[in-house]
Amino acid sequence: MNHIIIPIYNGSFTVRFGQQKFFPDVRNIPSFCFLLIDEQKRPVLVDTGFNPQFIPGVGSEYKRDTTNELSNALQRFGYSINDIEVIIQTHLHWDHTGGMELFPAARFLIQASELDYIANIPTIEECSFCPSHWISLLPNFQLLQGTTEIKPGLRVIWTGGHTGGHQVVEIQTSIGKVILGGDAPFNYERMWAMIPEELWPIYRQGPGKDFFWTDEIRPIIREFLQQNDHIAEIPLIKQNITKLKSETNQFITSHDPRL
Repeated sequence: MNHIIIPIYNGSFTVRFGQQKFFPDVRNIPSFCFLLIDEQKRPVLVDTGFNPQFIPGVGSEYKRDTTNELSNALQRFGYSINDIEVIIQTHLHWDHTGGMELFPAARFLIQASELDYIANIPTIEECSFCPSHWISLLPNFQLLQGTTEIKPGLRVIWTGGHTGGHQVVEIQTSIGKVILGGDAPFNYERMWAMIPEELWPIYRQGPGKDFFWTDEIRPIIREFLQQNDHIAEIPLIKQNITKLKSETNQFITSHDPRL
């Protein structure tokens, strides 16, 4: 089954770390969600963008006008918030989950290994996630184990790397297979090692620590995994990004300035 892919521009952001010596500002990063429409006009959304009130860092900023608001963007293409029943999250970093609360009735497709990863990350990495975007939506999560067909012409492929449960989305289109790569090309392991741990509390000052992470988050996630009888095992086959790119007609990332 073929699909149409519609990039939805969600605005751009600049993250300031407050310590240029160790890491420069990340400037004017464009943010995209993607609307997938099948031959029956049924929509699937990939990621939900960022929330301007939840950008980490010191003096961080954003650019977005009302037309870039997710609800308004969907309306331009003939859909409302209530029409979106399925959302694929490539991963759960703060700049991909900011609109999840707009969809309280949607089903979110997420790798079980992503939640297991989040429940066990080092404290310095917590500020890359904003659980308040989605912790109340855990009952809506459908946990996946590795590569999974969602429906004919649409599947997710576990890649890991960027986060423990990062997944890309493979879509059949009129030009062949297209992969929405999320943030798959970017691996932050060196960054965590490069920046002294004592500087991360400064980075978290933005909206404040509690906006991002509170003490009960990890126990809630672990309990959810146990209740749903999901053991977040590493899938047997981890897909190589270079190989995936060679096997698809187009590879699109979530922050591609060419879109």
